[in-house]
Amino acid sequence: MAEAGKSETPKLCPAVYQYGPHTVRGLKPGQKKKWCTCGLSKKDPWCDGAHKRTGFHSLKWIVPENPDASYDICGCKHTKNAPYCDGTCRERDLESEVKERQEKCLNKEKHPSCSKMCTSCGWVDF
Repeated sequence: MAEAGKSETPKLCPAVYQYGPHTVRGLKPGQKKKWCTCGLSKKDPWCDGAHKRTGFHSLKWIVPENPDASYDICGCKHTKNAPYCDGTCRERDLESEVKERQEKCLNKEKHPSCSKMCTSCGWVDF
């Protein structure tokens, strides 16, 4: 509940680029990457700036000094261990959850006129 005189910031819901991880190979130690948090990037899992004017921001990530041969980078944008896939999309049946959230969205009638996405439910016209 918000304190008197203060409004709560609404939770932003990302678009789901894909249910499951991107397996990424060939990263160099210390390499700087920006993980897409909105789900709009055409270079997913990496940010291409598509989030501008949505309220989302990329997540800066530096490849560890002792890198793995490959990384499973989250594609659903709902991980609790960003940017790594933690299996959230499979554990929670995220696909059904997202469809239900979009069907019940209070802004549903405005979806066709959304310039990028509905940040209330994650709807986007891919």
